[in-house]
Amino acid sequence: MALILGFSGSPIPDSNLDFIIQEILKASGQEAEFIKLSRYNLRPCLGCLQCASTNECIQADGMNELLKKIRAARAIVVGGFPTFFSLNALTKTFLERWYPLKHRVMLTRGKLGVVVAGGFRDSARVEEYLTSFFKWYHIEVIGSLRVPGNAPCLSCGFGEECTYSNVPLFYGSDKIKPEMFCTARENLGLMEKARSLGRELGKRTGNGLYQLGTNQ
Repeated sequence: MALILGFSGSPIPDSNLDFIIQEILKASGQEAEFIKLSRYNLRPCLGCLQCASTNECIQADGMNELLKKIRAARAIVVGGFPTFFSLNALTKTFLERWYPLKHRVMLTRGKLGVVVAGGFRDSARVEEYLTSFFKWYHIEVIGSLRVPGNAPCLSCGFGEECTYSNVPLFYGSDKIKPEMFCTARENLGLMEKARSLGRELGKRTGNGLYQLGTNQ
């Protein structure tokens, strides 16, 4: 099991969120695993309370594997983005399924956490949500950062003509321009912040070698 886990709630392949989370993991210098949540079958919590006596979920889906990894990890990085002014559904579903870890004994107490909030707007709400979640599970948040995202309207093919496009609303122009797109790997300041958080994670979790996981 990896010492540090990095979870990305972005369904977009090789997204800005993915890139920054992986930069944090690499900079830690520790054995780490990057996990793309969209690759897993995650159902919503049933609220059945069957996990209260066992600290294990009765649902037979991909979350049971992730819960084992979370229990074994020393530090956890979670990245999500906003949809309709709140955390996106996939990331929220993932977090709600942590419920088995908090019955009678808080199994996440003492772990370290890093928050990564993506999105072209409302990233502050995501940052607040994830930070509050970590604190509720008694995970020490050692830092957070916001990752600029791109409005879907920039890439859907109708961004310049749709009545409801975010292009004029958010960017102040009816025309899509190259400078409107955000690429995390070109944002040197953001990359340095990510690496700084990663180095801090590395210091706090001990010495070891970094090894990126395969569940991407």
